[in-house]
Amino acid sequence: MTTTRPTTTTPEVPTDAPEVPSSFRYFANRSSARGQQLLSMLGRFVRGPLALPDEVATELGRDRARADPISDTFIAAAFDGNYVRDTRRLVDQALDHGIDSVTNAPAELVALFEHLDTEPEWLDWDRVERGALLARRYGLDSFYYYGLISLEGYRTEMIYKPLVLTGSYTGGTAFGRYLETCRFWLDTSEPGALRQGGPGRKTAVTIRVMHSMIRRKVGRHPEWDAERLGEPLSQNAQFGTISLSFLITQHAKLIGHWPTDQEVLDHMHFWRYIGYLMGIEPAFYPETVEDWWRLIYLMLNMDDPNDGPDSRMLSQSFVAAFGPSDRDSRADRARKAAEQRLILGWTRFFLTEETFTANQLTPPSAWRRWQPLSKLAPNLRDELARRLVPGYTRRLDQRKRAQRDAWLNRHTAGRKARFSPVETLAR
Repeated sequence: MTTTRPTTTTPEVPTDAPEVPSSFRYFANRSSARGQQLLSMLGRFVRGPLALPDEVATELGRDRARADPISDTFIAAAFDGNYVRDTRRLVDQALDHGIDSVTNAPAELVALFEHLDTEPEWLDWDRVERGALLARRYGLDSFYYYGLISLEGYRTEMIYKPLVLTGSYTGGTAFGRYLETCRFWLDTSEPGALRQGGPGRKTAVTIRVMHSMIRRKVGRHPEWDAERLGEPLSQNAQFGTISLSFLITQHAKLIGHWPTDQEVLDHMHFWRYIGYLMGIEPAFYPETVEDWWRLIYLMLNMDDPNDGPDSRMLSQSFVAAFGPSDRDSRADRARKAAEQRLILGWTRFFLTEETFTANQLTPPSAWRRWQPLSKLAPNLRDELARRLVPGYTRRLDQRKRAQRDAWLNRHTAGRKARFSPVETLAR
């Protein structure tokens, strides 16, 4: 068999490239027992070496010390100019009516929208729309999956520390924040949603600016060790979140979703543009399925687990958030209890046993652990029908969109997502 190298281009290293924060442990962890286990498990998905070139891995490590200079500069100017409370209004005005409609727009806001309104040379709108179509086809399965798979990241300090310090996804705020994230997934994947004036574009940019505000607050907190952890909500951290969108294309095969490799790559092209709108431009972005597996190998190796009270609180808050409260009616309590049992089963099915145990989650009953497999037959039916039956893809898309919308509206009672940063840190 011919050995092939990863289809990567070594990124050009800028003269002012930051140091790799010490929490980036990829090179040390490759030789660990866990690293060798990952090599054996993931190596079967690629031809040739599984590791990305060291130069590429190093630049992805440096991304941990890189943030979003364009948006961060705008927020810094807003604080310096005492108009930070007007930033949401200014951004909304520019999103809804164009930057030229903003009277006396700050130069930093103009620079932000110059970036947003410039289409990157790699952008292919047809691929974006095909990728969004796959995202919609996962329906509610994606809402559950994206929520629970985040618990793997909660074992990593650079991920859980901003969430704990801001109080996001903890205690009583957990479900509201989760629903806001579901709104983001829905908004960005609707047809045409990322075009000028589209709801997904507006949501992505709003979250980008919110992240800059959070980055400013968390980065100044005494618990944040920049030398070790890099920047809060760094390029590396946010790119790790985008990589979950590749994992769903693979994990969802267990429950009957079978996209082609080209659909997978279109899906990741769609997420690349969402990332661009959110200021996420990593040193390397895979263009093949094999290189996505190589990136996953790096992502799973790059941190030492840091299990403790904070990580457990986040994970337990996610599962608890689905449960009933004393204020609920009898019918609502029964419905919420059933959904909580369902999400616990999904969590046990898709999470690694190590993560489930480390977070001290309550094991579901034996049959609920395998409950996601009940989706296998209907999903396979849809996969077969969309390939054989004319018009089925369009009807399936309409059905999945309606299901997502109905689920979210039921849980939010029609309330709009705020996407607002916390005013004060939780500690």
